[in-house]
Amino acid sequence: MLYRAVRIADHELGLLFRDRVFRNVLGPGVHRLLRGASLPEVRNLDLRQMPVKDPALSALHLTHPAVVDEHFAVADVADTQLGLVFADGKLVNLVGPGQRAFYAKGLRQIAVQVVDAAETIEAPEALVAPLTRLNAQGLVAVAEVPSVSVGLLYLDGVLERQLKPGRYAFYRAARRVDVVTLDLRLQALEVTGQEVLTRDRVGLRANVTAVYRIADPVKAVSVAANLRDYLYKEVQFALRQAVGTRTLEEVLGDKQGINAAIAERLIPELGDAGLEVPSVGVKDIVLPGDVRELMNRVIEAEKTAQANVIKRREETAATRSLLNTAKLMEDNPILLRLKELEALEKVSEKVGNVIVGNGMDGVLEDLVQIKPRKPQKGHN
Repeated sequence: MLYRAVRIADHELGLLFRDRVFRNVLGPGVHRLLRGASLPEVRNLDLRQMPVKDPALSALHLTHPAVVDEHFAVADVADTQLGLVFADGKLVNLVGPGQRAFYAKGLRQIAVQVVDAAETIEAPEALVAPLTRLNAQGLVAVAEVPSVSVGLLYLDGVLERQLKPGRYAFYRAARRVDVVTLDLRLQALEVTGQEVLTRDRVGLRANVTAVYRIADPVKAVSVAANLRDYLYKEVQFALRQAVGTRTLEEVLGDKQGINAAIAERLIPELGDAGLEVPSVGVKDIVLPGDVRELMNRVIEAEKTAQANVIKRREETAATRSLLNTAKLMEDNPILLRLKELEALEKVSEKVGNVIVGNGMDGVLEDLVQIKPRKPQKGHN
């Protein structure tokens, strides 16, 4: 056969070569190519690709740039630039520094916007969402600063400025861009299980809680790489200083004084580091087993002594009350008789039967007598 049929789809473009030399561009349809002395070679390019990648196309741009420009939008980006490619008004791709990419014009309306990434760092607000969607982390840094936080923007390792709450996108094609987010809310730091010696060489374990917030973000990041570790160490030192200068009795008896001593040491120093400490204090103190047992014995002895004093005081008061009652009954026969009747009532509650003689007089006169009766006249 003298002819060769070549089919080009609607979404394709053909590059015709003979003897490895470019001859023509073939559009969609069926093409009958004369075989001749040499066989024709056709490279089918898929125009749906974003971008279109083919070594033949890159080579053709060097030898026949006008042909390529007719059918493709060429994004040729310098070393300090970033290419933003829009298809039908939508951001679809990014072209990094020093790269070249080809986008077919026939299927879509292509626009290439080249940005000088060395001068323009922050992307416009309208492009933040599209750049976030592309997720091109190597070319764009997307940062989101919550409403309770502050962001610190670093360019090539140097602090540039603070960022208010919001979402940002920065071109990192030509410069290194980093965003550090700091939480400005109150935070709690627990320093637990600290083994400390008192002034009288008694070991104990203490737990401290510190509530802090970042007051000056720039100063805070310039002082310490890790703020929580820095604060943890400072609380440790303040606790050891406060406890180490007191005896065990002073530590157990003046917890508020220890809290005040810790705060007095911490607050000025942490203020210089850009931190505020609204409250700090010892949450609990744990004594060793032998010391705790000894303290329990001391407390038990003190409580026992106090109980004995109270008991003796109550016994003395009761005895004094009985004495006063006896004096009243001695001078008042009616009161004496009332006491006898009270005693009779109590005895009657605890016995089943009582046998007495002389009728009711025997019950009233002979059964209960607190004080002996005087003998009646006429009796021996």
